[in-house]
Amino acid sequence: MVKILNIPILGWCNGVKSIFEEIDNITHSNPNTNFYCFKELVHNKASNDLLKKYNIKIINSFDQIKDKSNSIVLLQAHGSTKQLINSLKAKKINFKELTCRFVKSNQNKIISKLNDGYSCYFIGNKNHQETIAVLSIDKRIKFIDVDNYKKSKLSLNKKIFITNQTTLNTKIIADIKKFFDSKNITFIDGCCPEIKVRQKNVLDSLNKIDLLIVIGDTNSNNALELIALAKKSKIKNYLIQSKNQIKKINFKDIKKIGVCTSASTPKSLYEEIYQELVRVTKQDIYFSC
Repeated sequence: MVKILNIPILGWCNGVKSIFEEIDNITHSNPNTNFYCFKELVHNKASNDLLKKYNIKIINSFDQIKDKSNSIVLLQAHGSTKQLINSLKAKKINFKELTCRFVKSNQNKIISKLNDGYSCYFIGNKNHQETIAVLSIDKRIKFIDVDNYKKSKLSLNKKIFITNQTTLNTKIIADIKKFFDSKNITFIDGCCPEIKVRQKNVLDSLNKIDLLIVIGDTNSNNALELIALAKKSKIKNYLIQSKNQIKKINFKDIKKIGVCTSASTPKSLYEEIYQELVRVTKQDIYFSC
């Protein structure tokens, strides 16, 4: 008999919820305006597809904007580069930054420390949009790869400040903090509080399940971190983006399934996949609290 454990928290994080609330407000407050989103809003196809209901077109080039005087470009939740924003200003294109408040908070801390004369470092994944945006703020901000932080070469400046990408593994960040604290370096954990809770919820559930299903995209770092927790515990796992991918899951000898979502996965997608899981397994369902 298969049982399905829904691991809280499901659906969007509060940051993504707030962004979509802001999109709802700005589109209704600006009727007869052309709306565009540069590249993608979040690292989740299902959420990006929801922009269509607001008649927001995702573009990869500003040349795709038909009427620049009557258009607003929405920018990514993980932050946008200084160069991109300067380009929009130079082209006199109206835009709205939709940077997640936790990402923005980390950026502001770095700027404040730079102004106070600190040498500032940012720990993250090199090709992640959040890292790219942070490093563009000021050329004095240095990058530390999360996988090689112990090999980082720091400035001789005694005033050193370090923070990190919001979606990293919280266990690794705890180890990083311990490492830099031992060197009397100012390190502030920049992980999103809700990302921490989601990771904890998954960890607490691993001893109750035989299989973990994470609903999220392959380019979502927080989704990949949830999968990594299962892999480390040698729990069978799948990262899926649609109900059609359920057919690739091998349910043989599986008695308990844990289901969770990344922070940018809409609850509507979870509900669609959940119903398909019920149909496919045809077994009892129970919920965690």
